[in-house]
Amino acid sequence: MSAFLTVATSVALVLSGGGARGAYQIGVWKALRELNIDIVAVYGTSVGAINGALIAYGDYDFAEKAWLEVEFEDVMNVPEEMKKLLSGGIFELNIFKALEAAKNLIESGGIDITPLREKMKALLPEEKIRNSKVHYGLVTYSISDLKPYMLYIEEIPEGMLADYILSSANFPLFKREEIAGKLFIDGGIYSNVPVRMAVERGWENILVVDIGTIGLADILDYLRIFRERTRIGYIRPREHFGNVLNFDREVIRKYFVEGYLDTLAYFGKLYGEQYYLSSEEDVLKQLYAKLDAKERDIAGFLLGLKLPSELSAEQQYESFILPRLRLETLSFFDEPKKVPIKLLESLAKVLNVDRLKIYTPLELLEAIVHSTEPENLLSKVAIQIRYRKLLDFVIFVYKNAIRKM
Repeated sequence: MSAFLTVATSVALVLSGGGARGAYQIGVWKALRELNIDIVAVYGTSVGAINGALIAYGDYDFAEKAWLEVEFEDVMNVPEEMKKLLSGGIFELNIFKALEAAKNLIESGGIDITPLREKMKALLPEEKIRNSKVHYGLVTYSISDLKPYMLYIEEIPEGMLADYILSSANFPLFKREEIAGKLFIDGGIYSNVPVRMAVERGWENILVVDIGTIGLADILDYLRIFRERTRIGYIRPREHFGNVLNFDREVIRKYFVEGYLDTLAYFGKLYGEQYYLSSEEDVLKQLYAKLDAKERDIAGFLLGLKLPSELSAEQQYESFILPRLRLETLSFFDEPKKVPIKLLESLAKVLNVDRLKIYTPLELLEAIVHSTEPENLLSKVAIQIRYRKLLDFVIFVYKNAIRKM
């Protein structure tokens, strides 16, 4: 978490390209609204240019609905087998039909995105974006000139905003966009994270939302910004769920929720590195204190410890249990309060506990206790070798303490 952004009341957003992962950026927008953080500017590449236009337009409900209800057919026209191939469903393919579709795609010059073009021109009113209090800009690349264009809204010709947005989002597999006799391709081939656009406008608080890859120009810009000590925050997905052309609704929903939760975590409203926790309270310490002396002996034994009986529950926990948990979770340099959280997150992950929701530490522990151990071989081996005694410990502590609460 970047300290300056925790007290920021406004930010300039920089939105990267990343195709169908773009729902993540709308989740970020949702969180910023809840945090009462104003967006004063937005600059984007590819799907970031599309989302930037949605943000400048300002209708959040429309943007959320558009993303959560998007279908593959809303974006492009392709045969069913090509749709499966692009979405990553390679095992569902009829290989001969897929090869034929690929051949036709090459011969036709790329994927037809007429559906997306029609929606962009019909649903994004150019005049409102031009007059928005949110300053807007995008990146595209002319393959006719072999040069990039970083264009602010005032530099885009009147009546051609949708054309330039589509040129920015011209994924290499799509048919090339032509504007005034020039061919354009996705701006991400030059700058997928156009932070330079925000810096050059002089914005103080810049928040980058990166759902893709970083290009050479972006790396050079980051180095320059670091030297200039420009203040910048950075959010990216903790986990990816599908490729950039996977418009499956469940995948889209996951990215949307993850963007929302990652942003709340970035601004210090949620805790944890893999899961999303409402507090950092040490629930294991609280439950351990409920155990009687015999139960504490058993709990220590499960961790390979012989606990001095003359010590109180709190002393046993602080002097023996917590150091052992630190060792087992390799949390050598973490604050004491983070060690139990790291343990719970590690166990939850290996047990495939749902990650995309907010838990209290007790709720996450309960989810672990009530989980069914996975059937796949790798997870079974990981539990037996790495996590067996830790899992037995937390289950024992929970079951024996919770009935006393």
